[in-house]
Amino acid sequence: MQHTTRTILLTTAVATALALGSVAMGVARPVAPGQGTRVASVNLPRLLDKLQERQDFEMQVEAMKRQFQEEALSRKNKMEGALKEVEGMPDTPERQAKVEPIILEQLQMEQWANSKGGELDYEKSLMWRSIYRNLRSESAKLAETEGYDYIMIDDGSEDLGTNRDVKVSLEGQVLDQFQRRRMLYANPANDLTDKLIVRMNNARAAGTSVAPSSAK
Repeated sequence: MQHTTRTILLTTAVATALALGSVAMGVARPVAPGQGTRVASVNLPRLLDKLQERQDFEMQVEAMKRQFQEEALSRKNKMEGALKEVEGMPDTPERQAKVEPIILEQLQMEQWANSKGGELDYEKSLMWRSIYRNLRSESAKLAETEGYDYIMIDDGSEDLGTNRDVKVSLEGQVLDQFQRRRMLYANPANDLTDKLIVRMNNARAAGTSVAPSSAK
């Protein structure tokens, strides 16, 4: 009887130990420093301000804009000269014959302006696509080098602003920004903005950055 009791007690003790062990395995243990997920941040406005790729693209777009403006001014001056020529003419078939081409030129100029505006918009879209692709590419390389699991955009570094000129209430503007924010705090020690700027600018200078796609 005594042997049976000891066996029962031993079995119960082992079962209890196993149960406690399984519970303990399911409980999250504190992770030692340096062994958990490592997260870094990037200040996007500061990065874009120092990015050589953006500066290069903006110079190209500005050159296109000046070219379009010069052509628009030339066409406008030509049309105004033709208008002055017919202003003092009596209402005759001859005047009408000269007015009709001017009206047609005005319509064509409006279509041309819309077309050139679309070209500028497309070039700007290519710029932002290229910057985004290169930002992702160089962020991945930097994360691997520095030992980070995630690099996030620090969208909480700026205050919530308002603009009285837009047709949205001030409260609505603030709430919209508030709800779209994803990061409330980022440790400055884990800010990789400057390192990422250097990597992206170096890749640009070396010609290894991703070129913008020309597919519409």
